[in-house]
Amino acid sequence: MEDLDYARAQWLQEQPLYAAFGAYLNDRLRAITRRIGISATVSVRTKEIDSLLKKLLGKPECGYATLGDKLGARVIVKRLRDVQAVCDAVRPEFVCGPFENTADRLAEDQVGYLSVHVDVGLVSSDERFAAFGALRAELQVRTLSQNLWSEMSHDTTYKSGTVVDPGLKRRLHLLAALIEVADNEYQRVEDEIATVPDMPEMRLLRALERQYYRLASKPGDTELSLRVIRLLWPLYGKTPEELTTHFEQLVAQHQATLTQVFADAAAVAERSAFLFQPEVLMIYDQLQAMPYRLRPQWVQEFPERELERIALRFGFSFA
Repeated sequence: MEDLDYARAQWLQEQPLYAAFGAYLNDRLRAITRRIGISATVSVRTKEIDSLLKKLLGKPECGYATLGDKLGARVIVKRLRDVQAVCDAVRPEFVCGPFENTADRLAEDQVGYLSVHVDVGLVSSDERFAAFGALRAELQVRTLSQNLWSEMSHDTTYKSGTVVDPGLKRRLHLLAALIEVADNEYQRVEDEIATVPDMPEMRLLRALERQYYRLASKPGDTELSLRVIRLLWPLYGKTPEELTTHFEQLVAQHQATLTQVFADAAAVAERSAFLFQPEVLMIYDQLQAMPYRLRPQWVQEFPERELERIALRFGFSFA
């Protein structure tokens, strides 16, 4: 076993560099999820010194130089399909090892921990390659449900395989199965919503979300979104499919302006309650096209002052 004092001294020396790499990786991963229009929680952390030493004690075949996971990054998404979308977006942006889906370890009659793991490093053309090019991080991509199971099982003996009581083993496997069923059912519900004739507002909201999450990461209030969509949709006279294309083009044409507005607004305490909502793109669109048509429609249900706050944030005025 490697001398723990050596490992301790090395990590105390190298940890600040890994922390700086982690901050850069965090920014890159957030930019990637915004670009593909996915709501995601991104976190990055370096190993604590005691955690690193415990890992070496638990893996005597490893040395400090070969020990992975000194820096860990995690992207947590809502939907199963988003896991693959993030992996596909990450692949060309970094030097990647094999993408390991833990589901591949399970037989068809087994359930358990699910996640996608991959070691990532910077490509040689990256602007920070000179500073961080030798460093690697372990990236985990998983759903909210999968992350819940990971957190729940972390402090049990489930992962280590030391549970011997058959009844307890069965209960743990049932919990893992419930998590997997929840993910699959949520995905099915999402897919079916897109085809239900009497839920067009939800289809439009999903289209707006895909564009909104390219610009901001704050989640909106779904009920409020649907109220605004129902109120403003008559101003368009278009189908959800037509509006999907319309808002794709809107964001593509004005992405730099919109990105800057959201970035600046994050620090503004007196911003409108409607600003960090996906349907704010409808408001922005109408402010450009027909602001005087928008106002009478808006005040039927919401305070005029809130509309004025949004207009000013986007550089418009009703005066």
